[in-house]
Amino acid sequence: MATITLELPENLANRIEEIGDQLALVLEMGLSRLAPVSTQSYMEIMALLSQTPAPQAILDFRFSAEIENRIGELLAKNRASTLSQAEDVELDRLCQLEEQLQLLKSKAPISLQK
Repeated sequence: MATITLELPENLANRIEEIGDQLALVLEMGLSRLAPVSTQSYMEIMALLSQTPAPQAILDFRFSAEIENRIGELLAKNRASTLSQAEDVELDRLCQLEEQLQLLKSKAPISLQK
């Protein structure tokens, strides 16, 4: 494990002292929020939904190859039990997004029948 010395504002230093040994997890989770693939997946969904898509467009929607590849990598690491905590959070977010997309897709055929 590496040692890093930082100069921080007093209020932030106090908050870090409160979380103690969980600082590494907090940093890892914070960095995972900046994960470009995770952010890109939300942007792709938002781009679709902002256009008020036709039901068929929802059914046809697929994540980009980059996102699909990242999901595959994370799932492989998960099966091998080698996910970092940040990757676990990233995979969880991507899975939640996929579940929401599947819910939208499950409702689309009903709209097509109308």
